[in-house]
Amino acid sequence: MSVYERLVEQRRVILGTAVLVSLIGIVAATTMPRQEDPQIPDHWGLVVTMFPGADAEKVERLVVHPLEEHLAEVHEIKHVVTTIRSGTAITLVELRFPLDDVNHAWDEVRRSLAKAKREFPESAGEPILDEKLQDHESVVLAVSGPMDPVTLADIAEAMKKEFLSLRDVSRVKVIADPGEQITIEFDDSVLRRLGVDPLLLKGQLSARNLTIPGGSIKLGGKKIVLRLNDEFESAKDIASTPIVLPSGAGIPLGELAKVRRGPDEPASVKMRFDGKSAIGLGIIPRKGINVVGFGETVRKKVEELRSRYPEVEIGETAFQPDRVRARLLNLGSSLLLSVMTVGGVLLLFMGLRLGLIVASIVPMVGLTSLAIYYWGGGVLQQISIAAFVIALGMLVDNAIVVSESVQGLIDQGLDPKRAAIQVIRELALPLAAATGTTLAAFLPMLLAQSVTGEFTRALPVIIMVTLTVSYVFAVSVTAILSSSFLKRSTETKESRFRELGAFLGRLSLNHYGAILIAAGLLVAGSLGATGFVDRRFFPGSDRNQLIVELKLPEGAHLSEIDAAAAKVEAKLTARPDVVSVAAFIGRSAPQFYYNLPRLPESPHLAQIVVTTVDNESVEPVIRWSREYVRNELPEAEVVGRRLQQGPPLDAPFEVRVLGWDLADLSTAADMVMAGLKSIPQAADVRHNMGVGVPTIHFRIDDAAAARHGLSRSDVALAVQGRVRGLEVGKFRAGEDPVPILIRSKAGENYPAEDLHSIDVATTGGKPVPLAQLARSDIEWLPAVIHHRNGKRAVTVSAQLAEGATYSRILKALKPKIAAMNLPKGVYVEYGGEAESSDEANAGMFKALPVALVVLIVILLVEFNSFRRVAIILVTVPLAATGVVPGLLISGEAFGFMSLLGIFSLAGVVVNNAIVLIDRIEICRSMGADLSQAIAEAVTMRTRPILLTTATTVFGLLPLALSTSNLWPPLAWAMISGLTASTGLTLLVVPSLYRVMCAREVTRQLEAAT
Repeated sequence: MSVYERLVEQRRVILGTAVLVSLIGIVAATTMPRQEDPQIPDHWGLVVTMFPGADAEKVERLVVHPLEEHLAEVHEIKHVVTTIRSGTAITLVELRFPLDDVNHAWDEVRRSLAKAKREFPESAGEPILDEKLQDHESVVLAVSGPMDPVTLADIAEAMKKEFLSLRDVSRVKVIADPGEQITIEFDDSVLRRLGVDPLLLKGQLSARNLTIPGGSIKLGGKKIVLRLNDEFESAKDIASTPIVLPSGAGIPLGELAKVRRGPDEPASVKMRFDGKSAIGLGIIPRKGINVVGFGETVRKKVEELRSRYPEVEIGETAFQPDRVRARLLNLGSSLLLSVMTVGGVLLLFMGLRLGLIVASIVPMVGLTSLAIYYWGGGVLQQISIAAFVIALGMLVDNAIVVSESVQGLIDQGLDPKRAAIQVIRELALPLAAATGTTLAAFLPMLLAQSVTGEFTRALPVIIMVTLTVSYVFAVSVTAILSSSFLKRSTETKESRFRELGAFLGRLSLNHYGAILIAAGLLVAGSLGATGFVDRRFFPGSDRNQLIVELKLPEGAHLSEIDAAAAKVEAKLTARPDVVSVAAFIGRSAPQFYYNLPRLPESPHLAQIVVTTVDNESVEPVIRWSREYVRNELPEAEVVGRRLQQGPPLDAPFEVRVLGWDLADLSTAADMVMAGLKSIPQAADVRHNMGVGVPTIHFRIDDAAAARHGLSRSDVALAVQGRVRGLEVGKFRAGEDPVPILIRSKAGENYPAEDLHSIDVATTGGKPVPLAQLARSDIEWLPAVIHHRNGKRAVTVSAQLAEGATYSRILKALKPKIAAMNLPKGVYVEYGGEAESSDEANAGMFKALPVALVVLIVILLVEFNSFRRVAIILVTVPLAATGVVPGLLISGEAFGFMSLLGIFSLAGVVVNNAIVLIDRIEICRSMGADLSQAIAEAVTMRTRPILLTTATTVFGLLPLALSTSNLWPPLAWAMISGLTASTGLTLLVVPSLYRVMCAREVTRQLEAAT
């Protein structure tokens, strides 16, 4: 008994196994982890380095240069981008892709940071690395109430602990924490009258706030710890501390200065929700969990906390689990609709018995593939579900061929079981080759080494698994079902397809020259029309959310951007198409969406997250925001953006101006920005080079200071004690230490005209005015300096106007930049979507040779003929005849998703050609001449090829018509390309075979005679 006979005989085992694995797929569908989008790899890290009191140029020279030099030694790093401001350097580190061990790479980064720290000045802080930038806050809550900020922060901290107790919660971030400090405010006139200075107060208070262990004694066989009254226990305790005056008298601190407990001053970040001051809680889930279930658990905890803290309000700024549920339900509906549509097409065109057999294979293959994906650690998200929708129409191809072949043999009078065995024997290898070539078409997607390729990795994985399973089921389950249920057919559906096939066969034989010329012209014309197709890397999100970003000039005080944001918030809240408004001042919005860029430590920045009533309201709100800010807040820079799909980008269109001289960079950036502003498709054009910040520079006279026994540090401490404050120590009565600062009442509001009269204490006890020790002048210093890979850089950015694409702007701007006379040593490079698209496409095309080798080897094994392989490969460009017109008609831009559609399309087109040529070869082996073999093959294969096209097209329609912006470019590329290429394949392949194999047939006949 042959293996084919054994296969058909074991029907119970095979069918039982198929049903059981399908049931496992149903269980997997209900228990798998769920999220909206794929997890982007942790290839980005943020390094924050503090250098208090240093201007931007000093931070660059003393901190950033050694930092970047040591980071350059880490070969795993791809880009280093640094933003340098007064007292701070923020460095974004991007790793290369792919990496075998990301954790090792971050360890190397830490070692480089440690080396760099040794070269920093003593007053510079430790570079702190956060490499978990892709851990986004799936839930962002706003806690608001009538109490003071410190009390509200205490409540938020207590809530944080409650959320951390939940099993699925990884981390909880407190957003816009006001901080806490104890401030000792003094009046210079009071201190001067009593002969006291801030340094004396600091010294005495510090001596009374030390943590010194008292030791222990042995008493009664036990160890008794000795505890001393060495730390302050309350603000009242601090105020009652006696201060010894120079006269020897003692006086409570509270009579010299005011002691109060409050938030950090000056404030560095704020948050509001619907106009109310708030503190945010960003809740990060653990990886690999069901985010929908996580959301339900969080909501239960929120309700519990509302009853426990009735005095506060807990609002939802962002709630990702709801988005995940809606997205998966939408795609699940598309999948179910595709299944029903494919089943209807099969029943309509194949008849009841054949249609039911093939249709029954669809859910079994899909569920089995889902079970395999689940066992491999897969996650249900929009890419993976859409992959099943795409695979749906493709997986029936093998089943159609097998079932129709069994039906044909039964109609010829063969026993059903023998018919199934013969079909498996004839088609097992050809279908394996056809499936293998289709799989090869997906290899570039599978092997693409880029962040974008990683983002879409589930697509090729699932399609390749599904097609492999469909082949296994076709030569086993489909054959067995066909032998069990098919009978001699009396239907006329097939005869109509045979008539069409016979007509196409005659057309190919009689007019092959005209067909080939027409096909060549169509391909050339379609390729020539590519210039009319817009390019867009990834489409925008379909969320009913947007971000309005406000920026004042670098160096602006937080209070100024706070006031500007408050005006915009009030107007937005009053709009009927706005549901909620959350403002984050001094920082970017939390990463509630997977690819939002983080912008910490930005006192001139405010980001307002707006939720609208629906997706259609997003663009009107963006347009209104631009107009309102430009008219009412002309000093502010506004950027309105909807959320974007794909890898993170700061802006869709970017031009980087690189060099070293700041003046030349400023000149070049202004030139590029002027050129960009002249292009109508560019919106919100701006650059990130600050205009500078005024700085009062005190030039200390060392000789004068020395005469009074003073040093530069003494003078600096005197100024610091009036404005920022001198730290006395830490107040440790609570869970977290709270700094104790001593400063003047005015603090950062200290009058500029009074700075020269600041008293500088001397060892002799008589203070000296600052004016006798230093002279001052005002300098205009850079407020911010940007670096990219060690060079100074200015980025000119733009959003896309409604309906615009980056390719249109790029096409219009390049000639303008080429005509510019840029300063010597300055050059430009393009970022944004253009750069990311090039990198993603390069990752795909780098893997293309591997796919071609696999494809050609499979074809050579199958046909052992270079001519036949060439015929099959010629069918690939035939798809272009439909793709370009399809994108133009549907209004979709060409981007990464449509490129994925083209690769998917190539596999189907090649498969059709293989099936057709294989049938020609079978007919010739049975004694038919060339013309008869071609005519018979086209007649017999027209129906399965058209059915495969129909099921694929109708299966893709739900994605093409989806409300999601991500899938229509891919779906329309496949639908239009497959529709056009199928008709051409049925004509071009026979015609090419007729031309290219005629001599071969003649030689074979001559050799036989």
